[in-house]
Amino acid sequence: MATKKTDSEEKVTKKAAAPKKATAPKEEAKAKTAKASTQEKAPKATSPKKEGPKAKRAPRMPQTYFATDSKLGEQWKLIDAAGIPLGRLSSHVANMLMGKTKPGYTRFADTGDNVVVVNAEKIRLTGKKWEQKTYYHHTQFPGGIKSKTAKEVLSSHPERLVQLAVYRMLPRGHMARKWFKKLRVYVGTDHPHKAQQPETVKLPNLGYHN
Repeated sequence: MATKKTDSEEKVTKKAAAPKKATAPKEEAKAKTAKASTQEKAPKATSPKKEGPKAKRAPRMPQTYFATDSKLGEQWKLIDAAGIPLGRLSSHVANMLMGKTKPGYTRFADTGDNVVVVNAEKIRLTGKKWEQKTYYHHTQFPGGIKSKTAKEVLSSHPERLVQLAVYRMLPRGHMARKWFKKLRVYVGTDHPHKAQQPETVKLPNLGYHN
């Protein structure tokens, strides 16, 4: 005698008897989406652009050169002070001591040369400066100020005229003291620096006649 099936059992038998639906594989779906995306992203064919003049590159900013004491070698210069005005001679000597005559001049570095000045007693002063130009010094005691004219200094210490003029043309500071040590002033043509083989410097036309 056949028994009746319940509703739940009938549903299970129907599901088992129904054929499974054929589903597209995931790989095919991914390939289709990839093709569509590549077609969308592909650039459209355009006519080739004409090449015009290339843009010029902006010029580089010039770099500031700073020399060091070890990069520039010191040289020895010899100057004959016979018949040259004191002030014009001293300005050129000060530039040589500071290194302003070189392309690698650096204000905070010692790039100058050693300068030897001979014939200091034959220096020249224009006008009435031999009698009117006065040099002062103080003994550090009350009322101890002393004075000498340029002629009196020439008779006692001729080299001091050049030394004082050059030192007062250098800027104040520790570099001035360092530069001034490279100055050698002598009376006459003899000097003890022949081993250094100093190069004789001929000054330009300074507006005077020898």
